Amino acid sequence: MTVRFDDSLPALVALVEAEFGASVLDTAVFVRDATGYLSVVVADEVEEDKLAELNKKAATSLGGYARSEDCVRDRRGPGSIRLLSAASSLSRVGVSCRKVLFVDRRMVGADWLLPPRAGSSIPRIAFVSVKGGVGRSTALAVMAAHLSARGLRVLAIDLDLEAPGIGTMLISPDAMPKYGTLDYLVENGISGIDEDFMENTKGWSFLGAGGAQVMVLPAFGSETIAHPAGGLAKIARAYLEDVQLGGESLSLTEQIREMIERFEATGAHDVVLVDGRAGLHETTAAVILGLGAETLFFGIDEPQTFIGYSLLFSHLASRQGVDYENWKQRIQFVHAKASADLQSQVEAAARFNDLMTVLRPEREQNVDEEIPLTADDFDLGWTTTNEDVVAEIVGDEAPIIRILDDDRYHAFDPVRQPALLTSDLFKATFADLLRWADAVAGLDDQT
Repeated sequence: MTVRFDDSLPALVALVEAEFGASVLDTAVFVRDATGYLSVVVADEVEEDKLAELNKKAATSLGGYARSEDCVRDRRGPGSIRLLSAASSLSRVGVSCRKVLFVDRRMVGADWLLPPRAGSSIPRIAFVSVKGGVGRSTALAVMAAHLSARGLRVLAIDLDLEAPGIGTMLISPDAMPKYGTLDYLVENGISGIDEDFMENTKGWSFLGAGGAQVMVLPAFGSETIAHPAGGLAKIARAYLEDVQLGGESLSLTEQIREMIERFEATGAHDVVLVDGRAGLHETTAAVILGLGAETLFFGIDEPQTFIGYSLLFSHLASRQGVDYENWKQRIQFVHAKASADLQSQVEAAARFNDLMTVLRPEREQNVDEEIPLTADDFDLGWTTTNEDVVAEIVGDEAPIIRILDDDRYHAFDPVRQPALLTSDLFKATFADLLRWADAVAGLDDQT
């Protein structure tokens, strides 16, 4: 049976205990390196033949999680004395009813230097925000319900690994799959992904009972929920590059793209909805630049929104790739929690429209130069009240999708309140978004 992350450290602890006895666990030091491989240093000297035998057993017991060289070493091994000397300052962690000394090494990579990618074979829609709490995941759930009701098979993917939402929004607790996207990104680089693993990441939403099927890849599966102590350790490794057998590395963006393509290749989905992480993390780079998706940038009408997007767009404008113009045509702003007041809508639309000037290559500033931001860049003093201006601002240049502020969706739990995902309730609040989704998905605009 393939060894997965949650079982790897217990397997190594069990091996050491079986070979040396429980007392050795008082002084042995277990190490998980930045890529997830495990090793152990025992405090005593061990015969060379026995060490060789133990390393073979470790490779069998741990599978891909065994460090390739010296998975089991004694005090004479490279770096052993240093680790054993530091043992008194190490924390002990509980593993299978045992307390062991454990070193957990972590690091992350960066994907923001990649050029934007061209479009995909089937519609992909990415949900992005620079701040949390803007209703991004709620909007994805509503869109999934709407497209399902219109007969499209939906694949919804949660890449907000540190604040997951759509899994619990769209999957009943008893239908939660064993694994999620967090597990996929960890296992892809170590134990590998097989068909059995893919089957165990599929969560079937209750939405499918009233329309076309909605399949959800949650961020966390039932295994992580059952083993919460390992969740943060998984997150620390999910963002790493995968090192291939030939020595080449696979970036986080490439891993996410391959994951989505594997599920798309089944032919079981008509549209893919991807929930990105709030902020400017590496997973956000993958969603914005690496998927060839129609991208919805969510924001509330407040200064933090426009400052955050100015930083993001200034970076993107300075690194234009061959598909930059195509990418720019596939971005949309979403004014989340919008007031019904026309004046407020006009002012917000003008601010979102100004963000587009940062992305225009024809602007006077050279995009390769550092452009200092001043207080004038965030002047929020628009006073226009003419309704015609709204139509102009919401034109082809920078179309603004408005989602009205609706307190029924502030504490959003459709598993308990499924009526929240029925058209009669959400069609007024999310009307702009759903018309846009119909156009992207190739549906007519009849409701």
